[in-house]
Amino acid sequence: MVKIILLRHAQTDDNSSMKLSGHIDSKVSIYGLDQIKRTTDILKKEKIDLIYSSSSSRTRYTVNHIAKEKNLDVIVDRNLNEINFGDLEGKTFDQIKEKYKSEFDKMISLGFEYTYPNGESFKQFHERVANCIDQIIKKSDGKTVLICTHSGVIRSIISHLISKTYNYHWNFKIDNCSISMLEIQDDFAVIHTLNNTSHLKAGIKYEGRED
Repeated sequence: MVKIILLRHAQTDDNSSMKLSGHIDSKVSIYGLDQIKRTTDILKKEKIDLIYSSSSSRTRYTVNHIAKEKNLDVIVDRNLNEINFGDLEGKTFDQIKEKYKSEFDKMISLGFEYTYPNGESFKQFHERVANCIDQIIKKSDGKTVLICTHSGVIRSIISHLISKTYNYHWNFKIDNCSISMLEIQDDFAVIHTLNNTSHLKAGIKYEGRED
């Protein structure tokens, strides 16, 4: 059996500005710093054998505090990076609707078939994420693995583990510094916790976009 703990990175300035940030990076916000402290206080109590992170600075900064508490190295894997939004990186949806209307219309009409201009297609993104989590699970029998990554990656991981498809990608809300836990036994996944933010409740309430 493998236990997977999925942690979304702390809130960034781009999150608070409602911008798409996939492969570009954004500084962790002041509220995000508070989220990291509260999340570290919770996860340092968990048994954790391995820690993975995407290569983005926002995920590495979020999880490094936990790694220090657990005296573990962070394994950085670029396959855990968020989708590449290409030419739409750093844009808000309002900006996309105004300046890239044809692209916005294609995003809505094509759904999972859409490819970001000079970026990734959703199918390419999901395939690399699914292959990555399969390899992590294969190498981690009997272990508890913490993965700090992005909302889109977490949604793809959960959809893949419970259905072997990307069909449920948009069925999950994944907040900044939320914790989701799954157990995988013989290729069968059980969700124990989904988008848990109870450890953040004493903090400032924030509603922003994902990524």
